[in-house]
Amino acid sequence: MGTNELRAVRRGRMAGAGSWQEQFEGLRMSAAEAAGLIRDGDAVCMPGAASWPYAVDAALTERLTEIQGHIELDGLFTPVDTVLLRPENKALVDYYVNFLAGDRALIPQGNVHFVPTHLSKNGAWICAREPRVTVITCTPPDENGWMSRSISASHLDRAVLEQSEVVIVEINPRLPWLVSEGECHLLFHVSEADAIVESNHTLAENGSPAATEVDRIIAGFIAEMIPDGACLQFGQGGLPNAVGECLAYAGKKDLGIHTEVLTNCVMKLMQQGVVNNSQKALCTGRAVGALCVGDQELWTFADGNRDLCFKEVRWVNDPRNICQNSNVVSINNAMEIDLTGQINAESVGPRMYSGTGGQLEWVIGSQWSPGGKSIIALRSSYRDKAGVLQSKIKPLLTPGSIVTTPRTCVQYVVTEYGVANLKFKSVRERAKALIAIAHPDFRAELEREIPL
Repeated sequence: MGTNELRAVRRGRMAGAGSWQEQFEGLRMSAAEAAGLIRDGDAVCMPGAASWPYAVDAALTERLTEIQGHIELDGLFTPVDTVLLRPENKALVDYYVNFLAGDRALIPQGNVHFVPTHLSKNGAWICAREPRVTVITCTPPDENGWMSRSISASHLDRAVLEQSEVVIVEINPRLPWLVSEGECHLLFHVSEADAIVESNHTLAENGSPAATEVDRIIAGFIAEMIPDGACLQFGQGGLPNAVGECLAYAGKKDLGIHTEVLTNCVMKLMQQGVVNNSQKALCTGRAVGALCVGDQELWTFADGNRDLCFKEVRWVNDPRNICQNSNVVSINNAMEIDLTGQINAESVGPRMYSGTGGQLEWVIGSQWSPGGKSIIALRSSYRDKAGVLQSKIKPLLTPGSIVTTPRTCVQYVVTEYGVANLKFKSVRERAKALIAIAHPDFRAELEREIPL
């Protein structure tokens, strides 16, 4: 499907006023003029990570400072170098977020408010906040006037854009054009905008930490569980990179990708021919993702690449879509697990560290898939601030911890000591299986805590 076959839905400020090129010229304004469209007391939605609108961010901060105004900001993955959320500007904004990354460092300011939701519901909870203004970043328009919302804006789905009274587009030619079409596409037409600001901000790159030896051992167990032709979901970081290396080393073939985050690891697996997406039923021949997180090499690879298909996260993470592919293997991380199988993947005790994200959606969707598997991976232990070794497999979760995935949904758990299959096991059987893959220093202690 070409962009000439798409239909603009929202009517922007210049809709119908001549060609899209004429509308574009009529919508162009400075960042300060665009910030002037935002009123004191507004709820404002912005994309995060490398899609953050830096020009509007700076201009809006200056305006709010000048008028002593205050806004609500709704979003996630907000970069730590944003001007609006600097400590000295905390009186200007209350920030509502449903997944923390680098922005967890902002919590002590007192103006960060966590919203517990699944990642696929990001658009729905933002709509519930009723933002009057949404700011997005896009590529320059193509020959038909369509712009790509690009690498980190899929959580701001069209419902948010269509509900907003004002949509400001910050255009950055450095953003890659992500191929996206059909239902829940990532394109936005010039005629749908109310203001256009042009910038050329350098995109923040997101490198993954190197895999540790423990990561490689865990990855080896996981790779053995992945059959040829499987459809994979995994995220970013040392462990997913190690899984990718193991898959290539093991000579796996005909793998597919349907995942929340497309990374450099996925790119390399495609370049090596390990991933060709040939066995997928949904988007056959194409790797599917919602976000594109990595560095310039990845963005160059993704730019206009028709072997990739990007959709809004509400579509990508919907278990009803995930399970349309056979042999889906989802790989997610945990911070700790108790002996009954409850997974905490988002908090340190009661203190939020990340968020619910899409973990439960992938746990369910992969197990609904014919032949599918859900894998939760974690290192068996860690050292606390005092340097004391602590087990991540515990009789009970740390007091105040959040249950991200309930024990009824957990299937495989993998540490560097092996694999435990908890599905349909009794509480006692689960505990024994988990103790067998715990760090040896804690097994005797855990044995004494086995539930009845």
